[in-house]
Amino acid sequence: MNLLQYNNQRILLVDIDGKSWSGMAYYCDADTNETEEDALTVKVGSDYIGFLESDIQSVKIN
Repeated sequence: MNLLQYNNQRILLVDIDGKSWSGMAYYCDADTNETEEDALTVKVGSDYIGFLESDIQSVKIN
């Protein structure tokens, strides 16, 4: 999945548990963040929630 395309976009993300999250997405590169996978951080209200690529079932731009 190419997560970079969702950077600075309003998205609707569905995680692997089937829960939906809507908000502004920020791309997190695996190398830069010293993780094994790329990730998206989604701003939901005043909270920031991180999702590794393997935790994402689907994403679409709102």
